[in-house]
Amino acid sequence: MSAQKTRISSKTTNAYVTPPHVLAAGSTQTNVVGKKRHVDDDSDSLSMPNNISPKIFPSVPVSVSENKVKKGFFYNVLKPLKDYGITFHALLIDNFVSNVVGGVKPGTRLQNALGVIETQINLEKLVGWKGAQINFGEDIFFLRNNNKHWSQQVGDNIIGYQPPHLFRGNYLSQLTLDQKLMNDKLEIEAGRANISRYFLVPNCNQILTCFKDIWSQDAGISTFVYATWSGHVVYHITPSWYVQAAATEVNSKTFFTNGWQWDAQNASGAAGVGEVAYRRGFDQTAYPSMYEFLGYYNSSTVNDPIKTVAGTSKLYDRHSAVQTHTGLSGIFFSGQQYVWRKDHGATKDPHGMALAVYGGAGTDFQSYAPIEAEAYLGAFIQAPFKSRPLDSYGIQFHWSKLGPREQQFLGQANKLSGGDGREPGADHLVADIHAHTFLFSNVALEPSLQYVINPNTYYAPMTAKHPHDALEVGATLFVYLDKMADFP
Repeated sequence: MSAQKTRISSKTTNAYVTPPHVLAAGSTQTNVVGKKRHVDDDSDSLSMPNNISPKIFPSVPVSVSENKVKKGFFYNVLKPLKDYGITFHALLIDNFVSNVVGGVKPGTRLQNALGVIETQINLEKLVGWKGAQINFGEDIFFLRNNNKHWSQQVGDNIIGYQPPHLFRGNYLSQLTLDQKLMNDKLEIEAGRANISRYFLVPNCNQILTCFKDIWSQDAGISTFVYATWSGHVVYHITPSWYVQAAATEVNSKTFFTNGWQWDAQNASGAAGVGEVAYRRGFDQTAYPSMYEFLGYYNSSTVNDPIKTVAGTSKLYDRHSAVQTHTGLSGIFFSGQQYVWRKDHGATKDPHGMALAVYGGAGTDFQSYAPIEAEAYLGAFIQAPFKSRPLDSYGIQFHWSKLGPREQQFLGQANKLSGGDGREPGADHLVADIHAHTFLFSNVALEPSLQYVINPNTYYAPMTAKHPHDALEVGATLFVYLDKMADFP
């Protein structure tokens, strides 16, 4: 899981922002590839936490709760509301990362916690409005340590981007009206939201390193925490094939507010996205798959990373105005495919031992884009131990390439700061191993270990240092509060 943050430099008129996306929140089917079970609303067994995850964290591990007669304070209070179509969900996420070796300032760390609270109001049950639903989300941030300085202390555009940087104590993450039509084939949603909920569904088996630089830095799409004015439409051509499109306000100032300021006066532009996608889950096949291909256009006007209107360097020519450009555009492809099962496909058991591969690649078409291209490739094995059917272990390689003008800027910034002026290598690679495992019922942990080869100073350009290869340790804790409290 990634988050929005500001470049600590004078590189753009609007700060580049960051990151999860297809099922409607509140759906009774938790159609999560590799992590799903077709269950009804009243089942607790091996299900996602009351459907909070399908649009937000599709790749988080499923929650475990014993089948039992539900009773208790929260159940008794919330069950009458659910009968009228009002459901509540709660999830706690705690993040920790540390660059134990390498980076601009080795040995730094970040820790924060995020409480996700969401409500779905089924208007068909409540007032008879067929196919309509209101989605509401409020996120609460606490236990924050070093949120504002981590990116600069690490520097690198990949590991400096994770995990979420939470600047305020709370934020409105969603307030939308969702309308389904044509026997649910067509769905239209509009309001305050983030289109990261709909596109590039995480195809990894963990959250921390599962993100796309181009999506955040070039397309300008932040993580789901930060909502702006958005509209989204999806049409299901077949049970597996669908097309979708969305438009959203691009506003780098939103993460300094609480989300309830709805004017668009600070917007730098708008982003439009179109996508064709394919998805089959364990309810359809023993070897699930999902693939997405999208194109985006961000209409924001941005400063050139290095040039002035006179063609000189903006770091040395203080008299000429910085050259500006309008628009960033590109494409991205991502996918996941189960390729092996211990039972050789005899069953569709989503919790049997299996191997899946995943990856993605994309590029931006403009030379002034901060990230020119990226690609990632990974694999995970799920349920390798029979006694722990919900655990998985994986490996991933994430490559990214800086834009040519971004390289020039970082080299000149290094020289101006007292360094040798050597430009960083355009290419760099992050290799990581990770896992997600349940500590006990409704509490999961995702540890990770990342090694960065040829890191850059993207988030700390004004430094004389050339960072050494970095080693980062991380851990993300998930507590399914709604399951623990027996939310209906």
